[in-house]
Amino acid sequence: MGADWLLPVYGLVVGTLVGLTGMGGGVLMTPLLVLGLGMPATAAVGTDLAYSTITKLAGAWQHWRQGTVDARVVRGLAVGSVPATLVAVATLFVLRGIDATALDRTLERFIGVMLVIAAALMLRKVWLGSRGQPAHLDSQGDYPIRRLMAIGALGGFLVGLTSIGSGSLIIALLVVTISLSPEKLVGTDVAHALLLVGAAALAHVLFLNDVDYAIAGKLLIGSIPGVLMGSRLAVWVPRRPLQAGLAVLLLSTAVSMLR
Repeated sequence: MGADWLLPVYGLVVGTLVGLTGMGGGVLMTPLLVLGLGMPATAAVGTDLAYSTITKLAGAWQHWRQGTVDARVVRGLAVGSVPATLVAVATLFVLRGIDATALDRTLERFIGVMLVIAAALMLRKVWLGSRGQPAHLDSQGDYPIRRLMAIGALGGFLVGLTSIGSGSLIIALLVVTISLSPEKLVGTDVAHALLLVGAAALAHVLFLNDVDYAIAGKLLIGSIPGVLMGSRLAVWVPRRPLQAGLAVLLLSTAVSMLR
């Protein structure tokens, strides 16, 4: 797994999945860095966040061009998620100062738990379908901003800790909160993830200095064309079979993380 030439291939696969489904970034790449490359969990999280920021930038740009981004939902989520992810990174900074080795062991298991949750949410989404329920609009006919902020805060904190949740958790909660077409749901999630993951990555760089830039760069060689291709195909390719297969993969990976 550690061969240099394989990293762009992994980046291509994960980037394509992110563009197609809004999912697959942290839930696939972080376990790969931990299990495949033997990176400490905190370093894997930071490296994945840095790589994901550029990947999400490319995907958000493509979705914005296609008109598949709802800016109001992105703003509502970001108001909650960006501060929450900074708090999460600050928490890691404090805990690492107490016992870095214990933090990596605990974080690795927590990532395994998050993979199980992400897989369960994906399977639920596959079972119920990809359209959300109509949103309860407020008196001004706007979106439920407080609910979106709460979703963002929960997802933001988990992303700061584990790099997992910007696609799998938040998109699953959006499905039952607000009504968007499948392709707009994906585009909105990718655009918000750019803001969230970017803030988390910057915090990891400034506070923890745990990003492996060489590995991130090799992953980006494949992930940027992958996410652009996946975003273009998002309006054509059925995502439910992909999500079901991804959920099975996550469950098998979680078993390895929790051993």
